[in-house]
Amino acid sequence: MHVNSRRALENYSWELIQDMIDREVSAAFKIKAPPEMPSKKEIKSLIRSTVKAGRYDKTLSNSNRTD
Repeated sequence: MHVNSRRALENYSWELIQDMIDREVSAAFKIKAPPEMPSKKEIKSLIRSTVKAGRYDKTLSNSNRTD
């Protein structure tokens, strides 16, 4: 085997390895689509229900108190 052809083969092998690494790294850091955010109306509804549930829990704890 000639020296130049061996070097060419070695360079080609390194290029294949570098391409494989590049593909793996790109796949690992691929940007994902952002999750769908709730609408403003849905957020308000969640806040209202959370506040109401908190108020309900407070009234229950106050009515169960024995002073």
